[in-house]
Amino acid sequence: MFKNSAQYSPAANHYLDFGFYTDAIPGTREYYDHWDEERKRCLEGYKELTGYHYFYLNYCPIDRVVDDILTDGTKIARRERTFPAFYDGDHHYFTAVDEARKTNRHLVVLKARRKGFSYKAGAMLARNYFLMRNSKNYVFASQKEYLIGDGLLSKAWDFLSFIDDNTAWTQPRLRDREMHKQSGYKKNVNGADVELGMKSQIIGVSLKDNPDKVRGKAGDLIFFEEAGSFGGLLKAWEVAMPTMRQGSKTLGTMIAFGTGGEEGSGFDGMEELFYHPDSYDCIAFDNTWDAGAMGTQCGYFVPIQQNLDGFIDEDGNSLIEEAKKHEEIQREKKKGANDPKALDQYVAEHPFTPQEATLQVTANLFDVNSLKEQYNKIKVHGLDSEGTAGVMYYDKNGKSSFRPSTDVSAIHKFPHRKGDKIDGAIVLYESPYTTKEGEVPHNLYIICHDPYAQSKSTSNESLGAAYVIKRPNNLSKPDDIIVASYVGRPTTQDEYNRNLFMLAEYYNAKIGFENDRGELIAYAKRYRKLHKLQEEFEMLDKKELRSRNVKRQYGMHMTEQRKRQGELYIRDWLITPRHTDEDGNVTLNLHKIYDAGLLQELIKFNHRGNFDRVMAFMVGMYHTRELYNREVVEILEDRSTDDWFDRIYK
Repeated sequence: MFKNSAQYSPAANHYLDFGFYTDAIPGTREYYDHWDEERKRCLEGYKELTGYHYFYLNYCPIDRVVDDILTDGTKIARRERTFPAFYDGDHHYFTAVDEARKTNRHLVVLKARRKGFSYKAGAMLARNYFLMRNSKNYVFASQKEYLIGDGLLSKAWDFLSFIDDNTAWTQPRLRDREMHKQSGYKKNVNGADVELGMKSQIIGVSLKDNPDKVRGKAGDLIFFEEAGSFGGLLKAWEVAMPTMRQGSKTLGTMIAFGTGGEEGSGFDGMEELFYHPDSYDCIAFDNTWDAGAMGTQCGYFVPIQQNLDGFIDEDGNSLIEEAKKHEEIQREKKKGANDPKALDQYVAEHPFTPQEATLQVTANLFDVNSLKEQYNKIKVHGLDSEGTAGVMYYDKNGKSSFRPSTDVSAIHKFPHRKGDKIDGAIVLYESPYTTKEGEVPHNLYIICHDPYAQSKSTSNESLGAAYVIKRPNNLSKPDDIIVASYVGRPTTQDEYNRNLFMLAEYYNAKIGFENDRGELIAYAKRYRKLHKLQEEFEMLDKKELRSRNVKRQYGMHMTEQRKRQGELYIRDWLITPRHTDEDGNVTLNLHKIYDAGLLQELIKFNHRGNFDRVMAFMVGMYHTRELYNREVVEILEDRSTDDWFDRIYK
C-alpha cells in the first residue's frame, strides 16, 4: 500500500500552485541546477518511481476525471486538464518497463479499455525526445487514425508543446510534421547547412497491410499501438526484433499493448504474443490470473479492477474488491441486452483475467471459458503430449498396424505458421478394442475427416484433419471419445490418404468426410477401397438439412445450413455431462479432449477462418447421429485394457 503519494509529484504540485515550475531566475546557477536535478529524476528515477513514471506525473497534463463536491456532499464527476494522479497500477507498469530494459527484453501488455496507456506512451516518447540526445522513437500502428486525432501521437505532440512552453528543455524543431517531429536546428558552417542540437525524433508509421515497413527502423523505444487490431503484428514484431539487437545486447525497448474485444487475425497475433512472451523476447510473468494456468507464464496484464476511476483511495491504491463488485453488477445489466454478443463484448473490454480479454466476440456457440480451462489444464500438466505419435504400416501379413516413432510429431499449434513442419503424425490415445479372436467390432469406431484441396500448397493454411471416435456402446469403456487423430499435410495427398485408409483399417472404421474437395474418392477407386468410405448420411434428407446440389454417393456436402446445425451438434456434445464426483464437480465431454490444436480451434472458431479440425469433428457429429440406431456388432468377451489410457480418461 502506498502512502503520501503527493510526494511523487513535487514539480507538478509547484506548477499547480504557482503556474510555473521553479522560483529560480532563468540564467542563474540555481535555475540550471534545478533543471539538471529534474532531468536526473526523469532519467534515473525518484524515490520509488522510475524515470518514465516521474516524468509522466510531473510534466504531462492529461484529461482526467475529477470530482466536484457540492455543499451537500454530492460528488459530480467532470473532465479536467491536469496532471496525472499517482496510481499503483501505473507504478507496476512503469516498473515492468524498467525491468524489461534492464534485462534486455521487451514487453507485451494486454489490458482493459480506458487505462490511459496512450497517455503513458506519449509521455515516454516526449521524455526521450527532450532528454535523450539522438534518440529515435517509433510508434507503429495498423491504421493512421490510431496515431493522430485522438491517437497516441497527438497526445505526445500536446506534451511536447507544454514542455516547450513551460520548461528549460524547450527545443527548436528540425522537422515538425503530422507524423514526424525532430528536435534541433540548422546552422550554416562554411557555406553548408549543418544539423545541430539534440536531434531526437518521434516517428509514427502506419503499416496498413505491410509489416515490412518496420524493417531497418531501430529505435530506443518502439510502440505497437492498438496491437489487438494489428493484422500483421507477429510478422512486424519479428522483423523489428533483429534491429533492436547487437550481439547479446538489446539496444532499445519494444512495447505492444492492446485491448480485448477485437475480432480477427489481428487479435490472434496479440494473443500469441501475450501467451508466449519468452518466444518473442518479452519479459514473462507468472499467469496467476487464468483458471487452470498455474505454472505457466504470460505477458503483462492490466485487469479492469486495477486503476478503475471511482475505486482508488486518496493515495492511489486500487480498491480491488470494490471495483470487482461494481463490474460484476455491470455484467449483470448486460445480460438483459437484446444483442447476444453485448455481454461478451463488455467482458472482453472489461476483463478480470486474460482469458476473458481474449474472448472471441463472434457468434461462437461453444463454451469458450471451459474450453480455455481445459486447454490450460492439458498444457500445464503436459497432457497434450500424452498420446502416442507414430506411423501406420502393413505388417508381414498385410494387416494395418501402428508403430510409435520419434521421427514424427503431432501439430499442437493453431494457427500454424509459415515454415512450421506440418507433415503431422498419427496420434493414438487408445488402441482398438478387439475380441479374443483379434477382431475389431463393426460400427464401434468411426473416422471423421476434413480434406485439403491440392497436393502442393502455396499457403500455410489448410491441413488434412481426421479423428477416430469410439461410439457410445456397452462393450468398451470409456466411450464417446476421441481415440486417435491424424492432422497434417505431407508432401502429397496420396501419402495422407494412404495413412488415413490404414488408420481406417486399423480401427475397422468407415471414413465420413466433407466431399467438396480433396482426392479421397479418386484414391479409394484407384486402390479399391471404396468400401471404407461412408455413404452420404440418410439424415441429410431431412427437409431442414437437404442440399439443392446433386446427391453424392460418398461423404457429405457441407452447406452453410449444415454447418450451422453442425455447430449446435458440437456445442451440445461439448457440454454433455459424463459424471459427477463426490465433491459435485461435473465432468463434461470437453474435458475428455486432449488435442491442443482442436481445443484452440474450438476456442477461436468463427465463420470466416480456416478450422480444419473443427470441420472434421463436425462431420463426426453427423456420423455419430447417423449411427444412433445401429448397434455395435460383437459377442461380449473379456477385453484387454490399456492402463495408460484408463489413467488419462478417469
